[in-house]
Amino acid sequence: MCPLIFVGLGLGGAEGLTLGALETLSKVDIIYLESYTNPINDDVAKNLSAKLGKEVSVLSRETIEDGRIILDKAGKQEVALIVSGDPMVATTHGDLRTRALQKNIHARIIHNASIISALPGETGLQSYRFGKTVTLTSTQPTLLRTAYSTVYRNLLLDLHSILLLQYDYASKSFLAPGEALTALAELEADEGQQVFTSEAFIIVASRLGRLDQSITGGKLGQLLKAGFGEPPQAIIVPGKLHFAEEESLGAMGLAPDSLLNNSSRVKRKAARMVPKYVAKTKQALQKARAGVKESEMHRLADLFENVECYLSDAERFLSQGEDELAVLSIGYAEGLLDSLRFKGELAIDW
Repeated sequence: MCPLIFVGLGLGGAEGLTLGALETLSKVDIIYLESYTNPINDDVAKNLSAKLGKEVSVLSRETIEDGRIILDKAGKQEVALIVSGDPMVATTHGDLRTRALQKNIHARIIHNASIISALPGETGLQSYRFGKTVTLTSTQPTLLRTAYSTVYRNLLLDLHSILLLQYDYASKSFLAPGEALTALAELEADEGQQVFTSEAFIIVASRLGRLDQSITGGKLGQLLKAGFGEPPQAIIVPGKLHFAEEESLGAMGLAPDSLLNNSSRVKRKAARMVPKYVAKTKQALQKARAGVKESEMHRLADLFENVECYLSDAERFLSQGEDELAVLSIGYAEGLLDSLRFKGELAIDW
């Protein structure tokens, strides 16, 4: 059965095709160009057609996600699907390959440069210090919260984050970096995790791999009104920087006057919550003891001791990074005191 070949276009348009890709494309029967994971204008399709001497058909996101047209053709002819960047970075293409293999259609991949590898290289940040990547397609609350929580978790691990900003080929619309950063800064007021504060160190990369590429770094508050040109674009939220990364950012002029460690501002939720509740429970325990008659103290001594043990456990578990056990321990401590309050034996003001 004829193969389905996924061909990486790289980052520079028609000129980004590798020699191996050009040779392969010259032999296939049908060539499709995917249009939704990166801005594709008519010139790219025309340039590819001229370079290959064949018609290149642009396919919409819906056609690729549906996949039936591509798979039906691939079963009878050699079909190539040209994809911006590296073909398998987008999950849609991976799904299409899986469906091809399930139909016994041989799937081949010709890899190329990807934004995921280009961003570390262009900024001097080390690729293995990046965490989970997230795509923002709009400023809908659910999507913003997903992006926010992803960056938050990465920062807790001292890792850098990539936020890919979506481009809609059909409507020629895109999510601008300033719009995305403004929405995330507004969300910060609700979340309060110190992720997208005005002091956060942010890098914005535009049109990497092209002659008009640009990379800008600075504090979020200073970047909200800045112009970043045309897409494709991505945002980097650096975590804790290695000294070599600091030197690279400084040499490239991407760093603010004083480099900021974005990870230093964020704390685990338990690290913020447990100390507050431990202090509150200790105060309540002190009041409880003061309110118990001396004749009753022997009956409640074991309970009070257990409260102290649970409080000590909560602090110990927190210091060991056992957040769930720390929260459980403080819950047990509060529960013991609450049991006395519910029985009417103590009037404890929390």
